[in-house]
Amino acid sequence: MQAKISRPQTWNNNQVVDWNKLWEESRGGNSESLSKIFCYTYSQLFNYGYKIVPDEGLVKDGIQELFLNLWYKRNEVSEAYSVKSYLLSSLRRIIFRRLKKQRNRAKRNYEYSLDSFSEIYNTEELLIHFETESQKKEQLMEALQCLNKRQKEAVYLKFFNGLSSCEISEVMEVNKQSVYNHISKAIQKMQNYIQV
Repeated sequence: MQAKISRPQTWNNNQVVDWNKLWEESRGGNSESLSKIFCYTYSQLFNYGYKIVPDEGLVKDGIQELFLNLWYKRNEVSEAYSVKSYLLSSLRRIIFRRLKKQRNRAKRNYEYSLDSFSEIYNTEELLIHFETESQKKEQLMEALQCLNKRQKEAVYLKFFNGLSSCEISEVMEVNKQSVYNHISKAIQKMQNYIQV
């Protein structure tokens, strides 16, 4: 979306804005109308989002996602009884979805870290473990070089970030079967480099 975006305006009840007209024009592909909606509503959306979760970055990302969705999915966006309430409720859903993903990722990472170190009992075993891990890391880095870009991305998201196949398909914008294929082929290639 290329639109001339000016400084965000304030959203107040005294302002005469034909919300329905702007909404219909933006649904019809008018980027200027969407830009105006963004400028008029940004401050109010940010304040509302910040009350839900006091994380400036997450709220700004949520607002950006909201308006990108409005632009890219404009043919699917329905009529709005109230543009303001539509935007606020949409932002709320986006923020809660992002929070849920963060919590799930943190939980998986915590569980993984518990599993990773549950077998190590003493200092001697710990030293052996890290020496072996160092050799494995070297082999892993060599193995990663044999993968194409998409395979590297899928492996990185799966094994280094702990994302599920559904999350990877969303990030990479491919279907789940493609994710399985990328990871499966990557593992097959990497087995030639890694000695167990």
